[in-house]
Formats: sequence, C-alpha cells, structure tokens
Amino acid sequence: MLLRSAARFCAPILHGGAAASSSLAHVGGDGSKPLTLNTPFSAERALELAKAEEERRLARQHKLYEDMLVFDGGDIKDVETLGKKILTRDFVQYANFHYKWGYYPKFFRKYRELMTTGFFDPIPFASLTGQYDYEEYLARVNEASPTFGTPSSLFQPYYGWALAEYFISTMRAKFHPDEPLIIYEIGAGSGSLALSILDFLAEQYPEVYERCEYHVIDLSRYVIPILRKKLITHMKHVHIHHISIHNWRDLEPRRCFVVGMELLSNMPHDRITWADDGSGYEQWVEFDEKDNLAMCNERLYQITDPLILRYLRASQWLQEESFHELRMLCLTDGNTTVTKPKFGEVMEPTIYMRTFEGMTAALDVHNFYRIAWLPIGQMVMFEVLAEFFPRHHGFFADWNSVTSAIMGHQGPVLQAKIRVAKDVFFRSASDHLMANAGMVDICFPTDFDRMTETYRSVCGEHKEVMSMTHPDFWKTHGGEKTSLFCTRSGWNPMLEDWAAMTIFATNHPAEM
Repeated sequence: MLLRSAARFCAPILHGGAAASSSLAHVGGDGSKPLTLNTPFSAERALELAKAEEERRLARQHKLYEDMLVFDGGDIKDVETLGKKILTRDFVQYANFHYKWGYYPKFFRKYRELMTTGFFDPIPFASLTGQYDYEEYLARVNEASPTFGTPSSLFQPYYGWALAEYFISTMRAKFHPDEPLIIYEIGAGSGSLALSILDFLAEQYPEVYERCEYHVIDLSRYVIPILRKKLITHMKHVHIHHISIHNWRDLEPRRCFVVGMELLSNMPHDRITWADDGSGYEQWVEFDEKDNLAMCNERLYQITDPLILRYLRASQWLQEESFHELRMLCLTDGNTTVTKPKFGEVMEPTIYMRTFEGMTAALDVHNFYRIAWLPIGQMVMFEVLAEFFPRHHGFFADWNSVTSAIMGHQGPVLQAKIRVAKDVFFRSASDHLMANAGMVDICFPTDFDRMTETYRSVCGEHKEVMSMTHPDFWKTHGGEKTSLFCTRSGWNPMLEDWAAMTIFATNHPAEM
C-alpha cells in the first residue's frame, strides 16, 4: 500500500535525479542513510526515506495497540441518507457536508458569486487609527457578510504573504536544496489563501515558484469550479483533488506542507459519556422513521467502535489507571452487555430540553455521567498523514474555545448568519444538534494539548511540534511581514488580536 501510486509523484521531484541514484546505498538499522547538504537528492531517495518512515509508523502502531483486539477498522462515512441508525460523527459529517442537505454545500450554492469575488475586501490597516477603529471596522464587515470572519480570510492578501514567508524560512532550515516547495491545502474554501501565497511566491521568490506545486484537497463539488477559475493564472502549479482527506490513498514521499485553516473545527466528532467507575458509552442517533429528523432519539451503548477506542488510546485517555472498563472492552473484543445510563437510555429532543440541559449543567458536580466530544476526524486525518504523507510539515490554525457551546467537554457551537435586511446579517446560535441539522454551522473548539498527544502517538515522537496562540506564533515566526498589519498608532491585530485561535505547526526532522 505504501508504494501505491508513488510513481505519479516521482517525476517532478528533481532535475537530474538519475545521476544521483548511484549514491543510494542503504546504511543504518532503519534502512536509510543520513541526508546532508552534500547528498544528491532524487525520487528514489524520497521513496527510500518514505519507506523508512512507514516502518517506524508500523512499529509505533504495534506498540500503541498491542493489547487491543478491536483497534482496527472503522471509518468516516459520507452517507447518502441518514437511514435508521447512525453514529454521531457520521451525523455531524452529514449535517455539515452532505452534497444536498449539508450546511456548507447549501452555503456555497447560495453565495457562489461571492465565493468567486471574495467575501471581504482587504482591510486598510494603514488608514485605521488604532484598536478602536479596527474593531469598529471589523464589526461593520462582519455584519455585512454572510460568513464568519477569520484571520486567514479577513487579512488577505497579507496573511498569505506572511504564511508564504514562514514556508520559505522553514524550507531553508529543513529541506534539502534540491527539494521543491510542495503545499497541500485541505479545504481551501474560495481559494483566497492559495492565490495570495502563489502570487507572493511568483513575485518575490521566482526560483522557488518555478518548481513549486500547490495541491488543493476538497470534498465539495461546488467549490472545485470556483477554485479552478480563481487559480487559473497559476494553472501550471495547481492540482485540485476532489476527495475527502479521510479517503486519500496516494503516497506523497517528498517533503511537503499540509495546511488546514479553520479545518479542525468542522471535522466529524463522536460524543461519549462515561461514569466515575470508568464505564463508557458511545452515542448513536436513531430514527423512528427513516431520515425523519423530527423523530430522532439519542441512544447510548457501551463503547465498541474501533475509531473511538483508537482515539482514547492515542490521546492518552485510555490508560491502565483510568477507563479500566474500556480497556477491558479492548481485551475482550467488545462487551455486548449494555448498562442502562442513570438518566435513561433514550434522550428525545423536546421543548423542555434547554431547561433539562441547564439543570444538568448546574448540577454537573453531582452528575454521575460525563460528556465529551471526541475529534475522531482529526485522528483519522493524522493517520492518513502518517501513512501517505510520511515526511509532511503541518500547519493548522483553529479555535481553542467557542462561545454559546452546547453541553459537554469541547462541545460545539451551532451557529448561522441570519439575513435581517439587505447586506445585514446577524449571528444566531442554536442549542440542539439534531433539530437544526443542515441549517447551522457545527463548529467545535480544539483541545490543542490533547491534539499534541494524539499527533505524537500517531505520527511519531520525532516530529517537532509547536502549539501557540495565534498572536504568540506570529510574534515568534512572523518576521518583517507582520508590519503590514500595523495601524497608525502601532497597534497590530495580527500580534494582539485573535487569542481565541491557536496555531499548531509541526516539522519533520531535517535529516529524515
């Protein structure tokens, strides 16, 4: 599986690779030779290093799950219909991304023209006096837009320029001189970030741009034509893949950057509850009538899903000293006995649900059961990166907290922009997941400490990991380009605002 489709990526790796192939003798226990500046680079060398990474990945997986009999299997489904019974993660995937009923496909269809032209004009930082002017300007912009503003969308094109500079500095520190700049962006949206990065490289670093590749991975059929139109000026360097990252199966043996801006917050999550004695339950959504959201129930069963069990182990939650009963489930290949939860197995949405949830939250200290939302989609993406992008450098920016979240650890906010007048939109939050499927953006916060544990477990301890708030990251790595965001008073929103966002960046070691 590792070498499947590898030839597709080998040709553009290097000019003059054949001359270097004679130096590819295997040295060392892992079958690879240290890479130095004097070592010629080639497609064969990239495959050799990728093979060594695959051997390390299999060893990590064996060690991590050696006592678990049910860790293998499981997937994230892009279901056509809800059917009669569905896991919470598949329900979230359906509600956000179903091609007909999902929130984002409906949004893309409705605002196709704005997707092409852009939701936001560049912010005139140099004409703003300071923080007050900036916040007033931002409030007006958000009120006039049907989408939610984030730094990567509001700060264009400057944000793309700063990110491109970060890629160049990392490339100089970690890449072999013969290796090209390769970027994979997952969920590129309207393509504004990709366009600003490529424009900047073409103007400022033409020698890097000449050999660079920019790959876009997106599962929305409505975004693909918009991206092709917007990125037409860079068509020789852009490759668009209409596929979910969770279903990616082509090997990329070269060093590359994998970018996800506000990606993690919309990935499928599972909901579990657990008791103080360690017994845990996974939540399913069941329908009295097929596909009828008005007649759905939330049912709890003891955890047997392999993806949930894998996440609990990879994130360091499933250890000997905790979740003892879950660990026993792993050892016994699943326990079919279902213990009825304290508040009943079925929780049906009713007009009293808000009151019930509020009372339960207020009495949480006495609540026998606990609720957590697990980022299963995040872990599956890391597994894909570890297997098919073994030498990747990651860059992910997302929310570390949200307001108006529903109950549970890392619970999501259910929100939408409601149009109240011409070019006037107000944010509206909902309080129940099932009743508003496909009508609201389901946005999860990310626990970046837990994410770091998961990433290291799946992708390896040898990866260099940085997790910093958005302002702190750009203070450290922004360089001179951060001056583009300064107001007249010197106040800089790139370095002072957006503390609710965190940047998670990883680097592959220089000689591997």
